[in-house]
Amino acid sequence: MAENADSDPELLAGLFGIKDFDPDQPFSIAIIDMEKMPPQTERESFIPTYENMASFGNRELHEELQILGADMNDLMSEEMSEKYRRFVKSYTDAGGNIYDKSSVYKYSKKYTSDEALQKNLQARHIVQIEFGANPIFSGNGLTKVTPESRYAKEIGQEYGVVETFTFERDPLSLAELEKNGAAKIIPAKPIKGK
Repeated sequence: MAENADSDPELLAGLFGIKDFDPDQPFSIAIIDMEKMPPQTERESFIPTYENMASFGNRELHEELQILGADMNDLMSEEMSEKYRRFVKSYTDAGGNIYDKSSVYKYSKKYTSDEALQKNLQARHIVQIEFGANPIFSGNGLTKVTPESRYAKEIGQEYGVVETFTFERDPLSLAELEKNGAAKIIPAKPIKGK
């Protein structure tokens, strides 16, 4: 699915929608063979469409969403994705750290006086932190290509790889998966100069 990227970490970052790529950091590619995964780990895998994420989130985030009065069906839509994308851009442009939950919540109150939207932005932030559905989550099962990436024009497409969302209650480490033959780690090497 990432054939266009070969082993190039910068191109892979573009295909996977990663915006904060640092070319001076070392990168590796983890290849996981789901057919060889040990059966003892409780896991669930699916294509993360809006519908699938809403169903999963209603089940797994029920208590957190209930506290905020939010519903995954409202959070997982094109309309809410666009609102969340604009909110996160405003927040990060103001110097906010997306991993600071209390700061995100405070900013949502400055960002809008609409209390229902504040709660939905806060709830959507929980979804991002817990499930990785970031501001460029497409909801169609494909990653959006990072438009500003160095290779975006060479890729020639709006979407990168097909996504698979896997949730594990007791995940094994990559070292354990490698030992069981279910994973292989290879170095990511640039195919073009900096």
